[in-house]
Amino acid sequence: MSAVIDAISAVLGFIMRGCYNLFSNYGVSIIFFTLATKVILFPVNIFIQKNSIRMVKLQPELNALKIRYIDDKDKYADEQLKLYKKYRYHPSLGIIPMIFQLVIVMGVMGVVYRPITYLLGASSGDIELLGDWLKNTMHITDAGSSAQIRIIELLQGGAAAPEGLSQGCLDGIMSFKMNFLGLNLGDVPKLLSGISFFILPVIAGLSALTLCIAQNKINVLQLAAGKFNRYATTIFMVAFSTYFAFLVPHGVGVYWICGNLFAIIPMIIINIIIPPKKYVDLGYLKRIKEERIAKEEKYRKYHKKERADYKRFFKNGDVDLVFYSEANGFYKYYKDTIDYICQHSDVAIHYVTSDPEDKIFEDTRENIHAYYIARDAYLIPFFMKLSCKVVVMTTPDLEKYHIKRSRVNKNIEYIYVEHGIGSVILTARKGCLDWFDTVFVTTKDIVEEIREMEEFYKTPKKLIVQAGYPVLDTMTREYESMSHEKHDVPQIVIAPSWQPDNIIELCGEELIDKLSDKGYDVTLRPHPQQVKHSPELFAQMQEKYADKKNITIQTDFSSNTSMLDADVLITDWSCISCEYAFATKKPVLFVDTPMKILNNDYDKFKTPPNNIVFRSLLGEQIAPDKLDNVGEVIADMLENREKYARKIDETYHDYVFNIGISGKVCARYILKSLGKI
Repeated sequence: MSAVIDAISAVLGFIMRGCYNLFSNYGVSIIFFTLATKVILFPVNIFIQKNSIRMVKLQPELNALKIRYIDDKDKYADEQLKLYKKYRYHPSLGIIPMIFQLVIVMGVMGVVYRPITYLLGASSGDIELLGDWLKNTMHITDAGSSAQIRIIELLQGGAAAPEGLSQGCLDGIMSFKMNFLGLNLGDVPKLLSGISFFILPVIAGLSALTLCIAQNKINVLQLAAGKFNRYATTIFMVAFSTYFAFLVPHGVGVYWICGNLFAIIPMIIINIIIPPKKYVDLGYLKRIKEERIAKEEKYRKYHKKERADYKRFFKNGDVDLVFYSEANGFYKYYKDTIDYICQHSDVAIHYVTSDPEDKIFEDTRENIHAYYIARDAYLIPFFMKLSCKVVVMTTPDLEKYHIKRSRVNKNIEYIYVEHGIGSVILTARKGCLDWFDTVFVTTKDIVEEIREMEEFYKTPKKLIVQAGYPVLDTMTREYESMSHEKHDVPQIVIAPSWQPDNIIELCGEELIDKLSDKGYDVTLRPHPQQVKHSPELFAQMQEKYADKKNITIQTDFSSNTSMLDADVLITDWSCISCEYAFATKKPVLFVDTPMKILNNDYDKFKTPPNNIVFRSLLGEQIAPDKLDNVGEVIADMLENREKYARKIDETYHDYVFNIGISGKVCARYILKSLGKI
């Protein structure tokens, strides 16, 4: 290792000697040397900037892969590699600046500790002679790496030079000045040296702070990072730079300070040459940042409530029934069940939600006891300390992530409620139901899927309740309460899923234009999550179609009216297809976008996923490259709506359990488990 450091020091010493010969000032030489290294490394920084931009661009797709292959690390690694190749991203490049910095620091330390060798260019004979003189004549054997610095100090202090030392070497030593701005650049900060002990470490810390502030403002990776990560990086760099400057000679400290400050200049220049906003959606990064800030502010705002609700729950004493909801929108999956329990029993329903603005807090019924518990600091211990008889939840993957089964009460019955009519072997992660005791299933094929999975994965059998789908019952009642006048102009609603290569990403505007040209009234109802993450896309679409009265870009999801009132629904792999078709008995046109797959074992099971089966039972299918025919396909579906209605109704009754009474079935099972009926 010392040979490597010597080689690095020799190269850097050659550059430093040139600076010293030019300026005849050690401190100024270090400053210009530092600047020279930034110039030399400038092409590398350009390459790293391009790589950083690629990293930010691929991040959304990488996050999607993490979710999709969360249970298959090998597949995730393969897909991650493909994604890196697609964007030409090199993950190892991120450590190059650190490697260069460490290499140069080691070399600079070698130069600072051996100025006679590297700055004065003394011969090996003179250096060996001076080493023997220090040891044998001056009797100093413990100088270590500072030996050459001690030699300079002794000779400049009046000690007699050894016989045989060349005059050139002696003249160089006598004229060499180690001092710069009142500091001996060869000294390491010493506790009893007064202000010099603190001055360079403090400046080093301030230089790191300045660099971090600049990075947080203009560096593309820091712009994409969260507030916590930026603060953590800043604190670490300031602390490390300060501490490092206490350990090394002042000369290295000067280099470190200049390195931090000079790093800002190429960063600014590179941002001008390769502006991130040209390649990265900075507006998206800004929105993510704003969402993160808003979420943090929301947590702070409701922190006292969360803490109070957490304590209040465990002060209640005996608790029988707990419902857990991730957000306000999940109440609809419990509504009919809770309504029945409240109407037919005095059972207390302890409803825990991770949304402080959940509508459940407006429910004044005596049976309802609502709590806000969201952050892991409360939610994890809440579930682990939970003691009750029944827990009902729509959140899958129990025990796999932060939500665990109780460690206090092993006899709790955990019930999983499906929140969509979709295959659990295709659109759910492997093992997502393994730790539930009971599953409320919506359709007959899901029963077969669960039993096949239990046998295939060798997991314990769960109790399956043929519950049905309360949300569908609610939608059916809502649809039946509406007036159903025939539209003069057919109403078409496009409701895509939220996944890579959905309708909007593949052919959204083309589809809208072709339907509009055929004279249909078209409403695009994107997935709420896609609107949340890409609001500018839909703002642009609203602006583009502002003058077209037969086109609506809908980003308000407070009502289902526009969807239920539509004559035809167009979707890809969204489960909204079943809800729409079964509630209205109207047909669906499926666009054959890439299939949504969360379990790569899906094709190993006998039961065909209903997401695939329903495509031929609820309507028609069309390929994205066949949209020239979409008008004719829609016209045929409208012409034969009665035929589709009969087929949809037949499928509905053939597949879905307990139509119209599913909430009652769920509620009565829960009451029976509690011993109330």
